[in-house]
Amino acid sequence: MVDDCSTDPKVLKVLRRAARKDARIRLFLRKANGGIVAASQDALDMSTGDFIALLDHDDELHIRALDEVANRIGKEPEVDYLYSDEDKIDGKGNHYDVFRKPDFDPIRLLGQNYCCHLSVFRSSLIDKIGGFRNGFEGSQDYDLILRASEQARKIVHIPKVLYHWRAIPGSAATVPYAKPYALESALSAVKEHVARRGINAEVAQTESGYLSVSPKVSGQKKVSIIIPTRGDKKRVWGVHTCLLANAVESILAVTSYQNYEIVVVQDFVNGNPTNHVKLPPDQKIRIIPYDAPFNFSDKCNTGVKGSDGDIVVLLNDDVQIVDPHWIDTLVAFLEFPDVAMVGPLLLLEDGRIQSAGHTNIPTPHNLGSGESSKSGGLFGQYSISRRVTGVTAACAAIPRSIYEELGGFSVDFPACFNDLDFGYKILESGKHIVWTPMTKLYHFESLTRDPTVQPHEMQMLERRWKRMFGKDQYTRQSA
Repeated sequence: MVDDCSTDPKVLKVLRRAARKDARIRLFLRKANGGIVAASQDALDMSTGDFIALLDHDDELHIRALDEVANRIGKEPEVDYLYSDEDKIDGKGNHYDVFRKPDFDPIRLLGQNYCCHLSVFRSSLIDKIGGFRNGFEGSQDYDLILRASEQARKIVHIPKVLYHWRAIPGSAATVPYAKPYALESALSAVKEHVARRGINAEVAQTESGYLSVSPKVSGQKKVSIIIPTRGDKKRVWGVHTCLLANAVESILAVTSYQNYEIVVVQDFVNGNPTNHVKLPPDQKIRIIPYDAPFNFSDKCNTGVKGSDGDIVVLLNDDVQIVDPHWIDTLVAFLEFPDVAMVGPLLLLEDGRIQSAGHTNIPTPHNLGSGESSKSGGLFGQYSISRRVTGVTAACAAIPRSIYEELGGFSVDFPACFNDLDFGYKILESGKHIVWTPMTKLYHFESLTRDPTVQPHEMQMLERRWKRMFGKDQYTRQSA
């Protein structure tokens, strides 16, 4: 414990009494007020343990917190950093706002210090990275976690509430903006982190109090946009619209990325399209006839085989592009290590969320469906780019090499769950899926077919992937 020149004499009495009663309690009295970074570093310099656990002076550890940490260290001896779930305590001692955190996610960590409490570091790692740094007051722990994550051999999430964050007046536990200087420090910490990792990205604060990290694409790899379609016409925003023409025209009119092609896989019968669609005369557009019974998966595979881009973007015909940088953003996230699929925020016709990625809890479904797109979501999950267990094929960017390596979409799922099946194959291959709100588009969901799930499709999904239901290492629910 370090007393940083407390102005209340009662504090010093409490500290000295505690130190006299227990030899494990060591006390250092600073001669001048140095602030949280200086005082925290003094405590680090005094420590003799193999691991360092950080505890704010107004919070509580669960009675078994250190036991749980020691048990995990014993089972995983290479671990250098551990963090746990947490909750809050109000002034009456009531526990609330449980944060059941994801397993370690370096993408989410760029936008939010979600690890936070309880954080436990191997002492040798802290020595290696240099402890706390001046200039990051208010987010000194965030900066420490970012630097530790860059060099830790293994990072472990303990999915138990081991830390109780006390919500008192002026605390960030009650008012996220209580310490504006902390946001500035967080911004600086993340900017330095992405620079050390060699990530070219724009880092900014968001209105919700998190950070927006927009990576920049490093080149102009060819992108093949695959659009399976019948060429149907439906009402969109009250106007009778050819969905395919609307989607293609929005791509051509809006997209800033230059090196792409549009491969339309359209239903044909006896050599003629089932619906005649007038598309713009553009060399980027190619039409592949599909004369077979409806099978969305097979149509996607056919489009990929007939394309030659380094990156495949699967796109429904019932979408509309509104962001010029949508391809740039999706491709840039594919450049992060081991990322195999990326999806954007999808909006319904009325502006609500259609999909913010997939979750398996309690069973597989679109996360956020029907919720306000202005909502940050539970613990900011709609505001931050992050790993997920899947994204919808209404818009999904995938490296061609990964698509081919995993055998493309399974034709056993002709209508539903083909994207879930493919996403699970990605996860089992050891790679990751990212969802990002850094780009968004409209998805006029299921305007071209009956959205009803057939019993045999659910039975097939359960036979293959029932083990995934009810578990989600990246989207865990509050309790």
